[in-house]
Amino acid sequence: MALSALPVGRGGELDHDRLSELPDHILLCILERLRGDVRVLARTCVLSRRWRTLPVMLSALEININTFVVLTGGPSTLQRLHQATVMFTGAVRFFLATATAGDQPRAVRYLRLVFCLTTDEHLRDIGQLVDAAIGRGKVRDLELVIHTNKGRNFLRRAPKVASITRCFADRFMRLLGATPPAVFGSLRKLALHNLRFRDASDVGVLLRTCTALEILTLDYCGLSDQLSELAIDAPPQPKLKVLCFDECYIRRIHLVQVPKLVTLICSRWLSESCPVTFGPGSVPYLQEIILNNRAEEQLSFSLSELLENVNNVETLRLAFGNGRVWLEPENPKILGAAFSKLKMLNLMTVSPEGDLSWTMFLLQAAPLLQLVDIEVYSNDICMEPDDDKDMEELEWEVPPGFRHRHLRELRVYGDIDATKDVRFARLVMERAVNLERLVLDARITCEECVAAQRQDPSVLLSKFPKDKDDVDAMVRQLKDGISTSARIIVYPTSMRKFEY
Repeated sequence: MALSALPVGRGGELDHDRLSELPDHILLCILERLRGDVRVLARTCVLSRRWRTLPVMLSALEININTFVVLTGGPSTLQRLHQATVMFTGAVRFFLATATAGDQPRAVRYLRLVFCLTTDEHLRDIGQLVDAAIGRGKVRDLELVIHTNKGRNFLRRAPKVASITRCFADRFMRLLGATPPAVFGSLRKLALHNLRFRDASDVGVLLRTCTALEILTLDYCGLSDQLSELAIDAPPQPKLKVLCFDECYIRRIHLVQVPKLVTLICSRWLSESCPVTFGPGSVPYLQEIILNNRAEEQLSFSLSELLENVNNVETLRLAFGNGRVWLEPENPKILGAAFSKLKMLNLMTVSPEGDLSWTMFLLQAAPLLQLVDIEVYSNDICMEPDDDKDMEELEWEVPPGFRHRHLRELRVYGDIDATKDVRFARLVMERAVNLERLVLDARITCEECVAAQRQDPSVLLSKFPKDKDDVDAMVRQLKDGISTSARIIVYPTSMRKFEY
């Protein structure tokens, strides 16, 4: 639109700023959508006097050091990081300054800070600024995400990885001890990356200092002795509800006492044995367990070993990173106590090469199970094939008289085989006498695979039926001889939807 086309007043000047006439709560809702980029927020302060105080009145705020990092050119990476930390600290100082709405201080309901372990001086400044804001009652919900100046794969690549990551862990422990107690004492979410603690006692100090902590994430962290065990023993009256471990250099995690824990996530562990163990009565409220790993080596353990002393799990999610199942089928009776309340089972990235009937032992062990969700996944199209991948065929024989009376829905999606996987679906329909819904979704969602097929139309993404006549024939075979009222929903690779 040309400048001359804008509305003008009687004196020939542009009409006044109508946006600025909106009430504070409307303008703040607009700014909330920009809260992830504090540089944009800061620029709004120069629009007019009306906007000058609005950014510091936000009730939710995220300040991320990545906003200030210059990616290329100029000084070294370390110097750029120090410069970014100076700007980050200035942003924290600005946005946590005393703000008023009328005469009443405005509290920050949620504050998320993402920064790096640079120098002790910078870290001390950040801690003091947050402590001052907490003291004024301005910060109620605090989350810290603390990185080193290294990438996620640093632990694997660096030649002096042990000493360097231990230095970063020592720097964090100094920060923990030097920061005013109110900061870490009010912290609810903490994520640490690329730290190698000297021993498990450092983690114990962390938990005793962060008394309000609800979510703890350790990403690429570890102990100086990789063969040692990390014991998690929460302090009295803990609030810790979620524990997340991602590729941690620890032989095993043992939960001694975490009475409020609800969710446990463990991804890409290094040990060939069970990654987590539970002490007696350690997790009375644990409801969800998520395990995700690539079985590069001979990795196999039983669920009964993992779930010993666990009795209340309602959701179990197991992901097999390269399709190789690292789970051992076992007698369902052994799992009876652990699976007595299980309602949702999610199996992800299961190889299309095997038969899914081995999963029936899980149904037998979980009488209250309501939903089974299975992703059959193969990325052989968009990635180089793994010639060393030798999938072991898992087998399980279902007793003739077995019937499941609570399963309501079965979903199988991904690289579905019209023979093997449909045969498995039929088996479930026969045994789950109250099944209400069966979903077979063969749509390929992998962007790389779809892109490969676009470049070369001869690439076959799936052998699943595409045409309605073929799908109709498959469903007739699926239901033949079975008395069921379950709705059958099929998404073939043609992206259409058929209901039966």
